[in-house]
Amino acid sequence: MISRTKKLCQICGTAFFGGGDYHYCPDCAKLRKSDTVVRIRICQDCGIEFFGGPRAKRCPNCAYAARKEAQRQYKRNGTMRPIGSIDKCVVCGKEYTVVSGRQKYCSDECQRVGVLEWQRAHKKGYHHISGQDIKRMQRRRQTQKICLYCLMPFTSNTSTNLCSDYCRTEQKKLQQCMSDIRRGYNRDLKKYEEKREKYREDCKNE
Repeated sequence: MISRTKKLCQICGTAFFGGGDYHYCPDCAKLRKSDTVVRIRICQDCGIEFFGGPRAKRCPNCAYAARKEAQRQYKRNGTMRPIGSIDKCVVCGKEYTVVSGRQKYCSDECQRVGVLEWQRAHKKGYHHISGQDIKRMQRRRQTQKICLYCLMPFTSNTSTNLCSDYCRTEQKKLQQCMSDIRRGYNRDLKKYEEKREKYREDCKNE
C-alpha cells in the first residue's frame, strides 16, 4: 500500500509520496544508493582515520598486524576445534560435525538467520555510535510534507499528512461524508469539496 503522505525531496524539491524515513524522490534516492559505501572510519586499535567499508574496524597497518598475530596464534595453538569434532549450532542448538574452522551453524538456513541477526545488531550499534540516529531525526525535521487538505508544505516529527488541527478536522469531515455516501446515505459531498478548494486558494494567496 502506497503512503498518502506527500513530501518534497530534500535534494531536488520534487513532490513524491513516501513513508516516515523517505526523504528523497525515487530518482534522487537511486542516485544516493549508487554512491560508494566507503567512508572515513576510525581504527579501533590506533585511533587514526582511514577509508573503509561498513565492516572495516582497523586501518591497513593494524589489519595487517592483526592478521599476522592471528597466524602466529594458529601456528602455536593449532585449531580450537578439530575438524570432525562435534559442536552445537549457535542459532538452534543442534549438534553438527565441524567441517571448517569458522563454522558456527548446522545448516544454510541457520546461517542465514544468524547473519541477519548479526546485521541487525551491527546496524543498531553503528547507528548509535556514528550518530546516524541523530542524523535521521534531523532529516525527519527537515523533510517538508505537503498537507493532504490544504496542499501547503509543512514540517513535522510525527507521521502525519495534515499540517494543523483545522486541516485534520476538515479532512475528517470530508472523509466521513464520503463514507456515509458509500453506505447509501444522502450527503452533500460537493459542499465539503468546495470549502476545501476555497481554503486552498486562500492559503495560496496568503
